[in-house]
Formats: sequence, C-alpha cells, structure tokens
Amino acid sequence: MSRLKLFRVLLLAVFLVVGIWYFFIKDYNYKVTFSISQSPGIIYNSLIQWNNGEIPNNKVVTTLNQTPFNEVNQNLFLGDSVLKINWSLKKKNDSTTIVTAKFKDEKNSFKQNLQVPFYNNVFVNQSISAVKNFSKTLIQNKKNYKLSGVTHAKIPPQNYAYITLQSSLNDKASVMVRNIPTIMNYIKDNNIQLAGNPFVEITNWNVEKDSIKFNFCFPIEKRESYPETYQVLFKQTKEKEALKVVFNGNYKISHMAWYQIIDYAKTNNINTDNLPVEFFLNDPHAGGNDLEWLAEIYVGIID
Repeated sequence: MSRLKLFRVLLLAVFLVVGIWYFFIKDYNYKVTFSISQSPGIIYNSLIQWNNGEIPNNKVVTTLNQTPFNEVNQNLFLGDSVLKINWSLKKKNDSTTIVTAKFKDEKNSFKQNLQVPFYNNVFVNQSISAVKNFSKTLIQNKKNYKLSGVTHAKIPPQNYAYITLQSSLNDKASVMVRNIPTIMNYIKDNNIQLAGNPFVEITNWNVEKDSIKFNFCFPIEKRESYPETYQVLFKQTKEKEALKVVFNGNYKISHMAWYQIIDYAKTNNINTDNLPVEFFLNDPHAGGNDLEWLAEIYVGIID
C-alpha cells in the first residue's frame, strides 16, 4: 500500500472515530467554561439555589442529583424546551474555581450536534444566557457578605443553656428567631444572668439533603443547678482547636464562611469535624447595615 493510500485510510479512520464519539458517545451538545474567585462550596450552594433569575414560585430549574462541592446535574425548563445541564467545579488555585457547564438537548441531540459547530442557534444562545445568568448571580451574591482569611484559633470554653433545632441552611436564621422566646423566657423567668453572645453549634450537617441539626445556645452564669425544664438543656464545653473565619453580613447566609473553612482545610490537609460553631456578635433586631453585622465562625480540628 502506498503512503498516500495509507494516509487516506488513517485519515478516514480518524474521521470515523471522531464522528462516532461526537454523535453517539459524547454526552453533551455544548460546553461553556468560566473562572471565578469563589470557593467550590460557595458555588455549589449557589447552584442548588439557582433558578435562572426567576422568582421562587416559578420554578424553572430542577436539581436531579449532585456530588457536594464537585458536581450538580440539573434540568432547565425554557418554554417547551428542556436543557439538561451538568455543572462541574474544579479548583484552579487557592482563590479561583473553574466552572464547566455541559448542555444537552435530549429531544434534539443529533440535530444540535449538526448545527452547533457552524452557528449559534437558539439552543446555543439559551446555554450561553443560562451561564451568564448564573455567573451574575455569583457576583451579586458576593456583594452581600465579607469573609476574612482562615486562621488557626480556639473555640472558647462555654457554660450555656440551649435548645435543639433543625432546618435547612437557608432557614436556620428564621428558625432561630422563632425559638428565641422559648429559651429567653426561661432565662428571664428564673433570673439567670447571660454571660456572653448567643451562638449556634451544628451537631449534624447533611450536605446532600441541605439539612442541619443544631443547638441554639446562650451562655449563662454558672450555678450548681438550674430549675428543671423539658425544653431547655444545659452544657459545658472545653476549649478546642479550630479554624476560624470572621463573617460580615446577614446571619441568614453566614454559612458562606463554612465553605471557605472546609475548602481551606481540604487544600491544606487539615482534618476537621465539619461541624461549624457560630458566635453572633450583633443583635439583628437593632437593624443597620447587614455588612456591619459580625460573626465568628469556627470549625473544630480533629487531632
């Protein structure tokens, strides 16, 4: 066989393999990638809440499944069209994450594979628009809070009264507010002196189900005993090594600090219990600029 014929055969084989991969194996029709200076955890949390700019009552994005902090699969409903989106998150460096969105039109996949390389059809424009919407959401969300760098610190010892609660991450603050009277009425009725700022200790965090169990805690004066109650419990804790971030912003989104600490721990091979403790240094009822509210967020280090 001459070299020319061999070259043609090899070229045909390459085209055949590429064609089979492109039309029958590749699991997406169009891909968009961008970088942003946010941690994978914060981006993941935003994806789970994302609704393509629509109001909550008009649900156009459904999350199918997810791998926390790494991948999210969703359906985006646009009129009669349904776009399947695979989002993947990969750290580029300490401050930057690469976000990749793979789009597929399952009803017209072959057609999209034919058209996408040659011009921006409706499907391509819808895909680009969705990514732009999400990236703008990330940028806008970041304006609502400030995070310090991660430092090594110690969770201070505490003597406190607490009640046990559970909620989703986004509902944590509202659940706390509704239950303040339960614990504060007990403290006031029994003339117990407060001894510090209220705080929350997370006892269970199910990332995939977006649910937490936590103790809502109020430091109190030490006594030999306290009047019995079936709602309010008491506890003492010792000082504990931890990673710490100072958070400024509305306490409804204080969990943004959790993701930064966990990302730092993973990057630096530090074992943590992934059970944040939040100390609230401002009274939200006093109002004011949310960005002036201060909280100290800790995640315990495991030896």
